[in-house]
Amino acid sequence: MIPANVMADGAPNVNYRTHVQNEGWQDWKKDGTMSGTSGKGFRLEGIEAKLDTQGYDLGINYQTHIQNIGWEADTERGWKSNGTMSGTEGLSYRLEAIQIKLTGADAAKFDVYYQVHAQNMGWLGWAKNGESAGTAGFGYRLEGIKIVVVPTGSSTPSGVVDKAEPFYENPLSLYPGIESELKALNWKDGRYEMGQLYYCYQDLSNDGIPELIIGIQVKPWNYAVFPYAGKCNHEIAVIFQVKNGSPVRILGRDAYIRGRYYLDPNNYIIDFGSGGAYSHGWSYYKVGDYDLSFIENVYLENASGEVYTLRNQKGTVLKNLSKTEAYAIFDKYSIKTNIEWTPLVF
Repeated sequence: MIPANVMADGAPNVNYRTHVQNEGWQDWKKDGTMSGTSGKGFRLEGIEAKLDTQGYDLGINYQTHIQNIGWEADTERGWKSNGTMSGTEGLSYRLEAIQIKLTGADAAKFDVYYQVHAQNMGWLGWAKNGESAGTAGFGYRLEGIKIVVVPTGSSTPSGVVDKAEPFYENPLSLYPGIESELKALNWKDGRYEMGQLYYCYQDLSNDGIPELIIGIQVKPWNYAVFPYAGKCNHEIAVIFQVKNGSPVRILGRDAYIRGRYYLDPNNYIIDFGSGGAYSHGWSYYKVGDYDLSFIENVYLENASGEVYTLRNQKGTVLKNLSKTEAYAIFDKYSIKTNIEWTPLVF
């Protein structure tokens, strides 16, 4: 592993500096030394990079993803190169992500690696040779960056990595990857038209990366939230995380009248299922990496009185519960009611 601030002999040196909120342009840094700030919460607003080529035919190109602008290459701003500023000055716009690549006849002889420190996430994994580093669609600022050029095939630079992937993108922006799935949720289940969909972001996995939650609006008195009756005006339909730049559906099933999902204030998932007038079940989950972790299930059969049981994820009865014991489990969870939902428009 090559330390982030140690260059291989004979490799070109890379020099870079950033324009930082409240500080302006910092001094030039080189070869893996951090540019930006740590622990201040200041945004990067601009960056310049150039090479000491050591006689090689090389250049360096870079573009940033800018608040209110997006990727520069998607606008008339275009890629920047060899010391030209990427970003903005005087607009207070944050940099959110960056791409860097080498150009010239000798570009194939070297790899350019770069690592960014993103708000709420820390140091992301190293990106290289034009890959995206940072975030898009979350409103997170870049706070620091390291860049290093090494001979092609060298090991990834070492150093702190808080999140393994170099780039995290809001799943709602990954259309048409999820559009068809979401449109399919406009179902009729024999009780009502699903109608308008809503979305919100919640960091359910407590890793600094919000999940995308798609919900539907329901009447607060809906029987399905029993024993949490009257506490909810939205149900969860689908939850997405992003893995390697693609949306991963971690929760969601075909709609039917007796299945409901709800969110707990501590980010647990409440899964209510009904087998009809005489049987109901409540399963509880925690969101992890691209999956749900089962916690417990309470099942009620009331054809001949209220009979509560504690069951595993497969439905096997673990033990009988008194009503008091069952409600002690129910009381560990509640319906989150202060979610800010936004109408979803395709």
